Amino acid sequence: MGEYRRMARTEFIEHQGRRIVFMNLAGLESTGEALLAIEEARKFVAAQPRRRELLVLTDVTGSIQDAPAVEAMKALAAHDKPWVLAGAVVGVSAMKRMAMKMVLLFSGRKVGVFATQQQAKDWLVQQWVPPLNVPDAAA
Repeated sequence: MGEYRRMARTEFIEHQGRRIVFMNLAGLESTGEALLAIEEARKFVAAQPRRRELLVLTDVTGSIQDAPAVEAMKALAAHDKPWVLAGAVVGVSAMKRMAMKMVLLFSGRKVGVFATQQQAKDWLVQQWVPPLNVPDAAA
C-alpha cells in the first residue's frame, strides 16, 4: 500500500469519439526522466496491434532536449511508424525546432505542429488516411 506509483505518461485519451495516444513528455527536466518516459511511450505503442491506425499526440512543452533525449526521440519516432496513422506535437519552442526536424528527418514521419493540445486533437480526429501535408504552427 505504501508503494509509490508514478503517473503514466503515455495513455489513451478520447476526443470526439476517437482514441488518441497521448504521450505526455512535458516538463521532463533530466535526461534520465526523459529516457524513462520515452521508453514507456515505445512500450505502449508496441503493445498495440501493428496496424497503421494510431493517432498520436505528443506534448514536449518545457522538456529537456539534450543529445540522449533527441536520439531517443528519433528512435521512438522510427519505431512507432508502422503503428501511426497521424501524429501531432505541441510545445515546440524555437529552440526545439531543429531537434524536431532531425527527429522527423530520421524517422521519415510527417507530424503536425500545433500551438495547443486542443488544436492538435481537433486535427488528429479528422485524419482517416496518412496525411500528405501537415500543419506547422511553429513555422
